[in-house]
Amino acid sequence: MFRVFGIDVLLHWSWFLVALIQVRFTELFNGVYWHVATYLALFGIVLLHEFGHALACRSVGGQADTIVLWPLGGIAFVRPPARPGAVLWSIAAGPLVNVLLVPITLLAYYAVSYGAADGISFSQMSDVQRMMLAIFMINLGILFFNMLPVYPLDGGQILQSLLWFVMGRAKSLRVVTVIGLSAALVGGVIALSFGHLWLVLMAAFIGWQSWVGYRASAQMLLIERQWGG
Repeated sequence: MFRVFGIDVLLHWSWFLVALIQVRFTELFNGVYWHVATYLALFGIVLLHEFGHALACRSVGGQADTIVLWPLGGIAFVRPPARPGAVLWSIAAGPLVNVLLVPITLLAYYAVSYGAADGISFSQMSDVQRMMLAIFMINLGILFFNMLPVYPLDGGQILQSLLWFVMGRAKSLRVVTVIGLSAALVGGVIALSFGHLWLVLMAAFIGWQSWVGYRASAQMLLIERQWGG
């Protein structure tokens, strides 16, 4: 779509299909343009989150030149130096962007709600109030979800970086990928039982990425044994 700070921002084709479905079948607002604006705001928050990763990675001497947005969020392709501190900062900077957005989005909601009656229900709010409340809740949701200690989510990668200080890169990756595989299995079964398609897809993505990471940790452990660490 565009380039900022030398970072290419790409949009996967499936984003348009899912956006159409979300806007068509979401009934939070009276006009379709409010749905469009809220959906764009969601990915605006995701994009800021990914830029947090990319710019933090560059600040420690790493490489980061591509961000891809797709229906399950965004991916910043970052390659920080192979040091636990550098990796920790590169990963933690994403959620820190959401932390900074919490007071901003909350103040924006209060700004559009100034003078409104206290204690009104969601259905009694104006469309602009609903949108700003939705954006505030979306940002909180992204923050809390990403901080779950499940690989490859930010929380899981932060845990891996912290464990790296204690047990090394390969063993720390092995631990968090096992957690990720377990969470994907349990979460996928629960999501299937309740018929939540998006949660099933997310569980599948977490499981796939965890399996890739698990295999990488096995190769790293083999190399460590061959070369004495």
